[in-house]
Amino acid sequence: MPMTVTYLDPVHPVDVSDHYGGQDHPMRIVTREVAFDNTWDAERRATVRSIFGGLAEEWAATRSNPERMIPLEDALARGQVQGATAIELGAGTGIATRVLQEHFSTVATVDLSPEMLFRAPEAALRVCSDAQQLPFADDTADVLVLMNMLLFPAEVDRCLAPGGALVWVNSRSGDTPIHLPAEDVVAALPGHWQAVASYSGTASWCVARRF
Repeated sequence: MPMTVTYLDPVHPVDVSDHYGGQDHPMRIVTREVAFDNTWDAERRATVRSIFGGLAEEWAATRSNPERMIPLEDALARGQVQGATAIELGAGTGIATRVLQEHFSTVATVDLSPEMLFRAPEAALRVCSDAQQLPFADDTADVLVLMNMLLFPAEVDRCLAPGGALVWVNSRSGDTPIHLPAEDVVAALPGHWQAVASYSGTASWCVARRF
């Protein structure tokens, strides 16, 4: 059965610069290999934890601008995302937590880096975990939110409840170091999925569901 991605009109379109050099960024290679080749191992886990742990203080100080959440709000609204329980993977310092708490009654803020989670004061439930092996039961989440986060397809499939939605946001579209286009997100997931996708400002997003 062919994959299906339906694109909605972009909102607040802007020209995206190559500020981060996303196309050539080392994390772009890691992103694709993790999603398609299951190459995540202890060495990569330790490296990524160290990198983002070192960024935690700067992350908390510079990335709390509410405008950064506009693409997430757009994805939730136009992607028609609903449910009671949301899990944000790769949540960092929890800059999206408050937004998610306005939409869902239970929000779990998950990150590999304890230094990041320590700076997530809005999170009622902070979980330090490797997203390749999450400490949640099968079918736990109505919604999984991944903003600039590595995709672990098997765990997404396991943890997402029937009828649930995966929300994938890249804050600088193709210039984001950790980036997959909507078609690749759908192709990497096991089984049959369909997605609605769009652009919001500098960001791209997709909302994927099984069918």
